Amino acid sequence: MLALSILAGLVWASMAPLYLFFGVYLRSLGLTYGTIGLITTTGAVLSSFPQIAFGAIADRVSSRKGIIQFAMLIRTASSLMSLLSKDLIGLSVGYVAMSFSLSGFMPIAQSMVADISGGERLGRSMGRYRLFGSAGWAISCVLTGYLASWSLTDIFPIVFAASAMAFMVSLMLPDVSRRGEGGSPQTGAREGRGMTPFLTMAFLLSITLSCLSMGSATSFLTISLAQLGIEPFFLGIVIATGGLFEVPSMYISGLLCDRIGSFAVLSIGEVGLATVYWLYGTVTNITTYVLVQGLRGILYAVFTVSGMAASSGLGGRRRGSLYAGLYNLSYYLGSVPGPYMGGLVSDYLGLSAMFTLSSAISIASAVLLIPFGLVSTNRHKPK
Repeated sequence: MLALSILAGLVWASMAPLYLFFGVYLRSLGLTYGTIGLITTTGAVLSSFPQIAFGAIADRVSSRKGIIQFAMLIRTASSLMSLLSKDLIGLSVGYVAMSFSLSGFMPIAQSMVADISGGERLGRSMGRYRLFGSAGWAISCVLTGYLASWSLTDIFPIVFAASAMAFMVSLMLPDVSRRGEGGSPQTGAREGRGMTPFLTMAFLLSITLSCLSMGSATSFLTISLAQLGIEPFFLGIVIATGGLFEVPSMYISGLLCDRIGSFAVLSIGEVGLATVYWLYGTVTNITTYVLVQGLRGILYAVFTVSGMAASSGLGGRRRGSLYAGLYNLSYYLGSVPGPYMGGLVSDYLGLSAMFTLSSAISIASAVLLIPFGLVSTNRHKPK
């Protein structure tokens, strides 16, 4: 579990510089919001749809760590390509290839965590796993912000270094048995008993809509901050604040999932994130932005851990990788058009209107979870 968690920290550390400044760097090259959104959308496509295939393969092979090692090798090679590239085409190809590598990591790592946890501790195990990811993200944000204050191209050495270390750690991953440590049902599976295909689709659609709003809002957050005149170092501090608040919130969110249910926690996260996106469009000073980003870190942790716990539990131990792939596919089905939609809305109506639209979509995603609350209430009625 420790090696898998460290690997997660390094993967998220390699993602942070691209999230922070890749769009800003492309904007500095003269690209429009729509073009930036198109490039990031292409990366999101290749980081999402292959997850179903990787998940299905992982459920049928004896050793899943080989898939993760292959994915980390691709990420290391493509990050080196972006580092050495001198033109937009090379940068874009490297970015897309790095995005593709995530499809071979995300569902398999999630299913391995679920298998290690077993019993009633699925939420807590997911929380600990993502805690390392948030820590790596926060540290990388601060380092990236400092180096980017000198030159935006300094983001690429950080991506390569974190990716190379992730590949080396992946070589030390142990084989994880598909048997959980406990014999009792996992939290998400216990909640998912009796769920109809309609409810399962409602869950996946809720994730898709929530990530559509997230992809739209967060893809242009750094650009919005840059337009306020915030220096790159302080921009990194603002984003890192969210990551720092995520660290303890990931574990606490796991405890909440194990206590009140992952679907209830998920609905709280989606409503809370809607409030954050609305604030993104109204805040105009850095101090308030830091506070909002701290709130965003807490709510993102709530959303992420509960969604992972619900999907892994629903898949159980025999189809954990497949269901993790379905969850992550839904995640990226929203993230795929999100940046492009955000770019188009921002081009025609402005960034403020885009943040408001993102907030409304996140509210709609929470509405789709209402049937899960009704099912849970009926299940606990005295007979």
